[in-house]
Amino acid sequence: MAAHPIVVAGIRRRIGNGETTLIWGHPWLQDNPSPLVQTIMPEELREARVADLIDPQTQTWDPHILSNLFIPEDVSRIVMIPVSPGYDDSWYWIGDPKGIYSVKNAYRRIVGDYENNPGDFDKWVKMWKLKVQPKWKTFFVESIWNITQLPITNIITDSFAEWLTGAMSILTEEQTQLMVGVLYNIWRNRNSAVWEGAMTRPQAVVKGAATLMNAYGAIHGRTARDGLRAQSEPVLPGNHMRCYIDAGFRQETGEATYGIVLLEPGGSFVVAKNGRSPVCFSPLMAEAMAFKEALSWLVERSINSADLLTDCMVLRTAIHHQTTPVHSYAGLAIDQCKTMMSLFSFVLLSYVPRQFNLHVHTLASLAFTQEHSMYWDSIPPDAIIAFIS
Repeated sequence: MAAHPIVVAGIRRRIGNGETTLIWGHPWLQDNPSPLVQTIMPEELREARVADLIDPQTQTWDPHILSNLFIPEDVSRIVMIPVSPGYDDSWYWIGDPKGIYSVKNAYRRIVGDYENNPGDFDKWVKMWKLKVQPKWKTFFVESIWNITQLPITNIITDSFAEWLTGAMSILTEEQTQLMVGVLYNIWRNRNSAVWEGAMTRPQAVVKGAATLMNAYGAIHGRTARDGLRAQSEPVLPGNHMRCYIDAGFRQETGEATYGIVLLEPGGSFVVAKNGRSPVCFSPLMAEAMAFKEALSWLVERSINSADLLTDCMVLRTAIHHQTTPVHSYAGLAIDQCKTMMSLFSFVLLSYVPRQFNLHVHTLASLAFTQEHSMYWDSIPPDAIIAFIS
């Protein structure tokens, strides 16, 4: 119950047909400055619903009602909201791209996302990528480094963050692995001394760390190499057209773009396209809108079987493996994509690492500077990208 105010502050109304959402009283707009309508409420419209603002013929916002009823700032925020007559209105959590509440997102809403400040330890990414036992990465202490023959014994400071930063700047990857192994074994040794009244000799601490490091490397060396091979471009079976997609998104404005490149099954270039998507509220929504645009484009070209590739694993999972509904506005776009996929005799969305998706990523970025969609049917996108850069 103590978290109740935090939960309430983060929930929003997702508009479908607008029939169950109050124009005044429900938080249904994007936060800027508030999810609530800022126009002063006429008393006679206290129970008015969002559906009253939608033209029943066009199933879009009625511009005459909006301009007559709301201040310009509210009008501009309302028209950003997509109208989806086939869906009921529902609640979602604003702190998550899928609209699902979690303790993690609530915590971030309370304390804010962690930001690295100047002078803070900035080697965490490198530390977590070390190929050592995971539990070694969760412990640090300063002790007996002279026995390891590592050069970090020359680092003298009262700040552990400075000590660790200095150590990692002068050690090789293998030496860093030994360092965290020794740190972990020192911790185990101190626990043993405190709780069991026994202590391992310093030489045995270092030797134990080195032995475990070598054993772990021998066991997991193949796994690591296999992981590197897994980062190659996926091999797609069958004789289907190959369509690469990517989205661009600007959080501060909601602007979204897409880039699409179509290849023959053998890999030869066919055509490329980029342009702007409707206003989006999250990167996932932008990716879903780009996927929807690609599907529409393929249908227009009478292509009924295709392999589509994206570097957004969240989208790929939501399309093919999501068992729980996506409650945010991204969920509406994802549902529409699934409906469109039924028009194909074969369609599959696969994940591809970013380095193999750079051509469409560049096209999506370029679309921010364009007023209209652009097509290329004779010049491969790599040549366009080279010319642009």
